[in-house]
Parts: sequence; structure tokens; C-alpha cells
Amino acid sequence: MNHADREKTCLPLLETTPGFASVPADGLRYLAAGCHQRTATRGQVLCERGQPLDGFHLLLRGRVKLSLLSAEGAERVLDIVLPGRTFGESAAFLGRPCALHAEALMDSRLMVVDLKRVRSAIERWPEVAHLMLGLVAERSQRLIADLEACCLHSAAQRVAAMLLRDAQSDEDEPDRATLELPAAKTVVASSLNLSAETFSRELHGLARRGLIGVERRRIRIPSLEQLRRLGGLEANEMDAQNALVFDAGNAQAPRSFAPACT
Repeated sequence: MNHADREKTCLPLLETTPGFASVPADGLRYLAAGCHQRTATRGQVLCERGQPLDGFHLLLRGRVKLSLLSAEGAERVLDIVLPGRTFGESAAFLGRPCALHAEALMDSRLMVVDLKRVRSAIERWPEVAHLMLGLVAERSQRLIADLEACCLHSAAQRVAAMLLRDAQSDEDEPDRATLELPAAKTVVASSLNLSAETFSRELHGLARRGLIGVERRRIRIPSLEQLRRLGGLEANEMDAQNALVFDAGNAQAPRSFAPACT
């Protein structure tokens, strides 16, 4: 596929991706001409630790798990990437190989953004530099916030914070909310540095107290305020966590489950 075809295919996707809205039209067209799409089936490895990188990934559809694997086969999930988010940009910019194991949790569609194009675009459009700085800074701040959570907060607080962070408030009743776990409970538990048993026990405990309702992976929250009080999380603290979602051009990328302390 030549540059013109890539631009035609990838430009509409970049234009509708949160964070890229601040880049001028000429800059987006230039970046799009160096992008290509790829698909992945559930369980397919997208990037292995130590693999050279010539760009970074933007998830368009699906879910991607970022994790560390030990020589013995143990796994620690660091992040569950949702559509609209990127991964691999830090290592790519540093000229280092991939530091994580990236695997599709379901059939997914991604866009690979060419690093050479990004470097060149930075020299021509300052907005591209702002975009990349925002992506890297947002990931760094999320790491700090979740390092604090997994090292200083109890299991109940971690689960409550995760539910509050990803809950979607009801339009008619703002204190009520729902959310759907982005992956199997074992994967979500690992991302919170919890065992699957502990994660399930905390969910069941919240359900017994009437603070949540659990229907497979769908969770209902009757009162956000009550759940917030249980977790010992003040409203301003949750606002600070939610503010870590990258905002460029007044467009927010979806929240994600973030790295766990090992």
C-alpha cells in the first residue's frame, strides 16, 4: 500500500481519535500516510519483550493486555489497553526494544504509527510534540497514581477505586452508575496486584453490603457516594485520578486499568 492509500485509509481514524484532534489537518495527513492497520485475533501476541520497535500502536477496537513474563512463566498484568489509547511509544522514542509483552484479549484492530514520520512531524508541527509529550506524561502520572494505590491502599480500596474510576454515571440519576469489566476477572485482578480469589471476594463483599450488583462482568453501582466512602476515597481524590486521562484538544481518551506494584 502506497502513502496515498495509507493516508486515505488511516486519516479518518486519526481524525476521530481522542488526543489527535489538536494536530493540524496537514500534520494528520502526514502522519496518516505513514500508518498502517493490523488486526489481531484473541490470544495473538502483538509485541514481545526485546522486540525492536519502529513505531507505536494505537488501539482502534478490542482489548490489549500489557504484561511482564518471568522465565518460569509467571505473569503480572500491568495494563489493559482500551480503544483510543496507545502503547509502545516510550520505548520506541528511546530507541529501545519493547519492554512488555502485548497480547490481544479479544479480536482487535490496531493502527501502527511510524516513528520516523512522528519525529519528522514534530519538527514541522509543534502540536505533534505536544501530543507525544501528553501521551508519555499521562502514562507516567498514571503509573505513579497506581503505584501508590497498589502499595498503600488495601484490597478493598483498590477494587473500589477501580470501580469508581471506570463507572459510567446514569444520565437521569448521576449517583447511580454501571460498568463492564474489560477482561476476565483473573486479568483484572492481576492488574490490581490481587489474586483472582481476593478480587472475587472483595466484589462479593461489596455485593453483600448492597453497594454493587454483579451480573457476570457487568457491575451496577446504586450509589457512587456510598462506594466512595467505603473506599476511603474523597471526591477530589477521584477527580485527580480521573484527570490523569490524557486530554488534548478537549478530547479524552478512555480510562484504563493501570499498572500494579510487584
